[in-house]
Amino acid sequence: MAGLFAAFYVFEYAPLQKEHAKAQAQLESAKKRERELKSQVDQGKQRALQGDAELSALKAQCSKVEGVLKQTAQEKQRIEAELTRVQQELSHMLEPEIQLGNVRIRRRGQELVVDLADAILFETGRAEVNDRGKKVLMEVARTLAKSKDWDIQVAGHTDNQRVVTPETRERFPTNWELSTARATHVVRFLQDRGKIPGQRLVAAGFAQFRPTTSNASEAGRTQNRRIEVLLLRRQAATEHKVL
Repeated sequence: MAGLFAAFYVFEYAPLQKEHAKAQAQLESAKKRERELKSQVDQGKQRALQGDAELSALKAQCSKVEGVLKQTAQEKQRIEAELTRVQQELSHMLEPEIQLGNVRIRRRGQELVVDLADAILFETGRAEVNDRGKKVLMEVARTLAKSKDWDIQVAGHTDNQRVVTPETRERFPTNWELSTARATHVVRFLQDRGKIPGQRLVAAGFAQFRPTTSNASEAGRTQNRRIEVLLLRRQAATEHKVL
């Protein structure tokens, strides 16, 4: 009987037990693999959610950038239209002086520059605006007064010749005083007679240190003696260094 049991154990039960252990190990391995796959799926879902969030953020950023670009383009068009209007209107109003070479209107980026020869604004060695200059400045004021979102810098420039007459030297020891006084008188005229608000106006004097051409000839010195009226965008003007 014992032999029969031993034979049964060896040939029947032991193999079944071995198979059972093998199956159990396979089951544990399958469960482990299932857990790993589930973890990977969960991680994939999380990455997908993160990806969706990043994609949404990128879309929002792109939309914001497109809006800024559109607004910038519209602002650029508005600036260009305003500068073109002012330049055309001033060119029409000041045509006689432009033809004589006393007035020059030019663009400098998003700025408009009006150069006025000192001869049409002041008597020699004087800083007060003369009658002819008042007529010219009134035309300038009528046009610039309409550009309410723009500031106006008035800059006085001289040639490199020293102030020589005693009367002039007593009032203006150097070209610094002369150029600054002339710019200030123009600003006061634009405010008092031209009705341009003072907060839109800036006066600056540069003496002989910002020439437009060489002072070697009388023609060059004549061109350098000028009042420069610079139209500046309000935002740019607040950041603008006096040029």
